[in-house]
Amino acid sequence: MVDIHSPEIAPRQRVRSIVNPIAQKSLQPGDLGSQAVVRKLRNTLSDEARNTHSDDMPGTPRAFLSRFVVLQAIGAAGIVGLWVAGIADKPFAGNNGFLCWLITAIGALGIVCVFLQRWRDVDWLATHVVRIGLLGTVVGLIVAFSAARAGGSADPDAIRPMLASVIDGMYVALNATLLGIATNLWLKINLRLLGNVHG
Repeated sequence: MVDIHSPEIAPRQRVRSIVNPIAQKSLQPGDLGSQAVVRKLRNTLSDEARNTHSDDMPGTPRAFLSRFVVLQAIGAAGIVGLWVAGIADKPFAGNNGFLCWLITAIGALGIVCVFLQRWRDVDWLATHVVRIGLLGTVVGLIVAFSAARAGGSADPDAIRPMLASVIDGMYVALNATLLGIATNLWLKINLRLLGNVHG
């Protein structure tokens, strides 16, 4: 039996896959009128399917693939622009590298799911990548506050390392959050433009 929920199947093929089993079950052996109607319906659907050019339809794999390639090329150009500006590698340096690499891996997995047209998985990954970014915020704040707690001195030389630790903790927090939100937005843009999801 044909999977009627597959996006590659034209609407007429969906109707045919539903009508054929129902028509075969409802026919009685001596019922010639019903058989003629079913035959006429099958011929009409197959004639219309032959006259439709699948390359011209907006939902074909070729159309999706071209839109996918263009959209990912735009994203890659943005990343290259950030790299040239010296911004793209900053989130991966220091203590927050593991969270940022995890967020990047989830983003790459989301792009693979977009290519495979697994829209529920893309939506799930987009939602949870923000939560991992917020986890980076919590970890960064913990690092910052633990450094501030240890530096209870009035000596300026003792305060400098404490301030450096607080700044490093905030750096972890903000970069992980920024990367999580950016990944979420990119996956949502892919979902909206390629997945025909409205809302």
